[in-house]
Amino acid sequence: MNWETIWREHWKEIYLYIYYRTNNKEEAEDITQETFMKAIRSEHRYKDQDVTVIALLKTIARNLMIDRWRNKQKRPITTQMEPHIMFESDEKGPEELISDKDEVRYALSLLNEDQQQIIKYRILQGYSIKKTAELLGKTESYIKVNQFRAIEFIRNQLKNDDWRYCK
Repeated sequence: MNWETIWREHWKEIYLYIYYRTNNKEEAEDITQETFMKAIRSEHRYKDQDVTVIALLKTIARNLMIDRWRNKQKRPITTQMEPHIMFESDEKGPEELISDKDEVRYALSLLNEDQQQIIKYRILQGYSIKKTAELLGKTESYIKVNQFRAIEFIRNQLKNDDWRYCK
């Protein structure tokens, strides 16, 4: 495999895939680099198999993110808190998080089929605009415009408290 060519063709897509999940530029850069290094080191394992490079890279990236998340969870966090702050929290509890997911799921259901597919490919699965356009048989500008419209629509729906009573 020509890893230099693979790097040039896929580094941005892998970086964005990771960045959308970590929301941290430095961490996304580190994991992107680690992903390619691990792929190169383990090339002998999948060399004779029929594996698409992008699927392999995304799988490695996902596993690296999971490993980092697990390692962060294992480290004890110690912090000194004032007694009156300990019982005041802006964090959402499990019930509120489930409610938020239901709201997002409902808002997505209000989108047209194309917009749902675009959001699924672009945001949930991390595909590039170009790849999403290929999968849906649309132009890249169509994908960009409809992604923007879908996100704006969802944002407006979630801001509007009245929509909850329409379910």
